Amino acid sequence: MKIKKETVIMKNALARAQHDLNLGEKRIISIAISKINPKANKIDYNTTKARTITIETSDYQKTAKLSNEKNAYPEMKRSAKDLINKKLKIKTRTMTGHQTEIINWISTLKYETGQGYLKISFTPEIMPYLVAIKDRFTRYELKKTEGIRSIYSWRMLEFLTSWSKDKNGKREISITEFGEMMGQPENYKTGDTIARIIKPAIKELEKKGWKITHERRKTNGKYTHITFLWCEP
Repeated sequence: MKIKKETVIMKNALARAQHDLNLGEKRIISIAISKINPKANKIDYNTTKARTITIETSDYQKTAKLSNEKNAYPEMKRSAKDLINKKLKIKTRTMTGHQTEIINWISTLKYETGQGYLKISFTPEIMPYLVAIKDRFTRYELKKTEGIRSIYSWRMLEFLTSWSKDKNGKREISITEFGEMMGQPENYKTGDTIARIIKPAIKELEKKGWKITHERRKTNGKYTHITFLWCEP
């Protein structure tokens, strides 16, 4: 696996996990992941110091496509303030059904006013999804997310990429499951998922060169599943 600079690599289970990160938080987490060596042994990240990643203001400014670095640091700091409380839910199949794991993204957050950077420490529980990766992984260059304005667009990019083969893919999924994976509000119904998440996300990704079509399938007269067909830029 050849790794380019500023490439986000994680196990597929993490790319398809359910979380409620907002867009700024997602930028910070993804920048941090791009600075981790996915080929490293788990023991290499066995200490808090090793799991602590520095995010420069310039990193955030570039990913958010902000014109002024002076404004980037306050935005980055605001985005990070609640990150320590954010969790993700990873569901995996087992011999007896499904296993659900709920973990925190980070254990510590540090910043010094006026220094133009912040530091986050990933939790030990998250590291198995980020290192010692050999197969079943999702990867994309961070620059492909530059300027994205919706967390749903970013999450859809990860979801589709996790199923891609030679930049093409086809996948059917329950609309309810997809909405949960995107971290949609609990009061969203099927129509909301399609109108407020799927269609706007597809529109934004298509502006970045993606080609995406989707087909809905009914069960007992109601739309229950959606099939995505796509080609990455």
